[in-house]
Amino acid sequence: MKILRHIVVVFLLAAGMAGCSSINDDSMPDLRETYRYRDTRPFGGYMAYHLLQNSYPDLNVQVKTNAFATTAAWISDTNSVYVSLSKNFFTDEEDDNALLDYVYKGNIAFISAAEIDTAFLNKLYCGQDSLRMLFEMVASYQTTKVSLVPAVVTGSDSMKQYYFRPFTNYFSRINDRYCRIVGYNNFQQPNFITFFWGKGRFYLHCEPRALSNYFLLQKDNYRYLEQVMQTFPENPEHVYWDDYYNKVSFQSSRAGGNGNNTGSFWNAVFKNPPLRTAFWIILALLVLYILVNFKRRQRIIPIIKPVQNSSVAYAEAIGGLYLKEKNNKTIAEKMINYFNESVRTRYFLNTNVVDKDFINTLSKKSGVPFNTTETLYRTIQQVANMEQTSDLLLLDLNNQIQQFNKYNS
Repeated sequence: MKILRHIVVVFLLAAGMAGCSSINDDSMPDLRETYRYRDTRPFGGYMAYHLLQNSYPDLNVQVKTNAFATTAAWISDTNSVYVSLSKNFFTDEEDDNALLDYVYKGNIAFISAAEIDTAFLNKLYCGQDSLRMLFEMVASYQTTKVSLVPAVVTGSDSMKQYYFRPFTNYFSRINDRYCRIVGYNNFQQPNFITFFWGKGRFYLHCEPRALSNYFLLQKDNYRYLEQVMQTFPENPEHVYWDDYYNKVSFQSSRAGGNGNNTGSFWNAVFKNPPLRTAFWIILALLVLYILVNFKRRQRIIPIIKPVQNSSVAYAEAIGGLYLKEKNNKTIAEKMINYFNESVRTRYFLNTNVVDKDFINTLSKKSGVPFNTTETLYRTIQQVANMEQTSDLLLLDLNNQIQQFNKYNS
């Protein structure tokens, strides 16, 4: 426990030092991943948006600022291109269905996000994963690259690289029947796939940093996006640029800055690689400590025998008395009264008037077939009309009641 406290103290001291250094260091650029189409910061989408516009000089790229379900309600295209570039692409059921319908009609949807909604990926029979935590603990910054398959590349150079955190996102589950791999990350894992759906195609890309201003402005990295767009339709009806999901991702990442000190603290921790590594180490040690000390520290609680139900014993005694006296009529009446009481209590039905409507209602509420229910009440009526009840009739009544109760057990 003392070791754990020392680690927490070191972590808090490191957090304070990192906060001071970030205040005094004015040379660092703003590295927030916004991907906004007007944002010229390193991880904005200004370059990607203008490369898309230059690829279709005769068309005006329409910027959409609503969720896709709202956008799709106003369009009926069958040969258009929809581009979404964001840090996270989180959708709801309505957005998913609208996207699937849009592509099924023959349109193209290009989605690039570090984390794509799991429910949406499941509908495309795909899955996504990341090696980010593993490689950030080894090395924070390095020369990292992405590449495209030869079928997409027009020249000889299919690999593009830059110096920053490694590209670690990849698609861990791909449906080979409908999907084709388009590109790979630094570790030769698929990070870019195309999914054929109806008459159209989904382009799913899980490394949006490879489409950021910083990456595209390194040497001739802009050709990475140009070569991808060469697979889009030559003359689409419309071209749409989504400015909704990146805005939602950016605002959620800044939520801690609006009076929420807890959010600010965690944002500062996770944006700083050493602090982030320290946090995960502390968390792992804490889990290990809990597992090691997870054992019973008190005496075993003795098992208390349940109180015997005396009413059951009483009922058995009375039943035995009636059987001994051979009073079948009384036994049958007690059985009928008990059964009717259970019907009144469980199904809220009045048993004073037993007719076809009553039997039909009881059959529906209990799930017992109509014929079985009707036969039971005929037997009950037979017992009521006879002065004496034979052993055979009593046994038949008991069996019918037991059969009725089996449907509700």
